[in-house]
Amino acid sequence: MKIAVWGSGSIYEAAIRACLRHEIEITEDPADADVLLLANYTKLVKKADRALPRVGALCFHPSVLPRHRGRDSVYWTVKMGDPTCGVSWFWIDAGIDTGDVAATVEVARPDVRPRDLYEGTLVPLGELLLDALLAQFKRGVYSRFPQDERFATYEPPRERPAAAATER
Repeated sequence: MKIAVWGSGSIYEAAIRACLRHEIEITEDPADADVLLLANYTKLVKKADRALPRVGALCFHPSVLPRHRGRDSVYWTVKMGDPTCGVSWFWIDAGIDTGDVAATVEVARPDVRPRDLYEGTLVPLGELLLDALLAQFKRGVYSRFPQDERFATYEPPRERPAAAATER
């Protein structure tokens, strides 16, 4: 089995660690991969690129899909006072965070800032869940569960403070 990993930050590093733990070969070329892992990869992946890996492109999302689709899901989880939080690994399609879910996990949400929620809870959950998925992948099992659109929400990007006039 070969996996290509695109992304950055702590979930990207966690994905690399998980692949190494499972002795999965990491390739630079998604055309030579069984799975393309997207870990904090924020660009839209074109159809041609999604079609390169033999099985598909799997993406990390820091919410229990289909809730909080979109770029700032952790912020909205905290802002909306959700009592739970979680992560999903899903197979990307042409939509935004709409593909079939490979696996998801939900836990009680600690009362912390979004950054602390992401780093202290969601990234470790994502790594644990990816460990379970990689074990399945090595056995040739690639789970796919459609998202239930009745529970879908899409949150807009949060407003960023305007740069101060002196920062020009």
